[in-house]
Amino acid sequence: MADYSREAVLDRSKKGESLERADLRDVVLSQADLEHANLRRADLEGVNFEEANLRSANLSNANLRDAYLANADLQGANLQKADLEGANLEGANLSNADLTRANLEGASLERANLSGARLNYAKMEAAKLGRASLQDTQLPNADLRDAYVGGADFTNANLNGADLTKANFEEAILTGADLRDSNLHNAKLNATVMTGAKLHGCELDVDSLTNVVAEWADFSESGSGERTPGGTLVEQYHAMKNGSSSQTSSGSGQGKRFFGQGDVLRNAALEFGDRSVVEIESRFENCSIALGAGAVLKLGKHGVMQGCQVVGFGEIDIHGEFKENGKGPGIVGPKRVTVRKDGIMSGSVQQPPTMTEFAFEHGCVLRLKIQK
Repeated sequence: MADYSREAVLDRSKKGESLERADLRDVVLSQADLEHANLRRADLEGVNFEEANLRSANLSNANLRDAYLANADLQGANLQKADLEGANLEGANLSNADLTRANLEGASLERANLSGARLNYAKMEAAKLGRASLQDTQLPNADLRDAYVGGADFTNANLNGADLTKANFEEAILTGADLRDSNLHNAKLNATVMTGAKLHGCELDVDSLTNVVAEWADFSESGSGERTPGGTLVEQYHAMKNGSSSQTSSGSGQGKRFFGQGDVLRNAALEFGDRSVVEIESRFENCSIALGAGAVLKLGKHGVMQGCQVVGFGEIDIHGEFKENGKGPGIVGPKRVTVRKDGIMSGSVQQPPTMTEFAFEHGCVLRLKIQK
């Protein structure tokens, strides 16, 4: 028997009282107003939430297996590690929701709005996402094996390192999507739009590229938006696999700066132009760095930035150690911040108006404050 009736659930939520760990398996909550409700670790298996208002609700670690959430409003909801296996989320609004490490295996998300959502390491094997909106969605290292994503819009989505084996991308839009180091083996790419997609290090069946619609693709390691001159996508893919694709924003290597291991730079003010590539394996202390639009700063595994500030609409890729030293924000206005598995990031990030894209690999160390 459920812990609370529908009326009691609505009353507790309205009063701001917690429903954490509540057993609500037999309660009908269709069209319920549960905005900001605390349902953390609640047992909601099979519950009917059709057209319910769950905006900014806390559903982290909740059991939502086979729940009916069609057309529910889950904008900004916390669904970290929630179990949504087999759930029906057709037409649901999950924009800017946090589904990090959520289980969505076999879930139906047809026509759902997932724009701006975080699905890092999410389990989405055999999920149905036909015609779903996933613009600017974070999906690094997500598992989308055998998923159906036909006609879905992944414009500027981050699929770095995702497993997309046997996924069906027919007529999907992947314009500007980051597919670096992803696995697309046996994926269906018929009429898939991939103009400007970042494809360095991805694994795919090269013949499938003949079915792709793309004016150009970015095969550079930095993913800085450069166009590889000449050749078909198939030829450019082969060149990338053979290590001969361009690694910088200009074919001649102009615009790339490297600071080697063992060097120390203190109290310096450095400025790097648009689309430049900067790699740091040395130690920087109390330095000011300005990045032009589209520039890439890679802090290598031996690199240390202590008390530094990086400003500009560029991409920051941290393999080493970035520490703010109490003077913040250490990073201002970046397009993307990635902290790799061995990386250490301690400080704050001030986002630009368009909002920063974040990606954090499992194993990294974070003490991070994010400011708008």
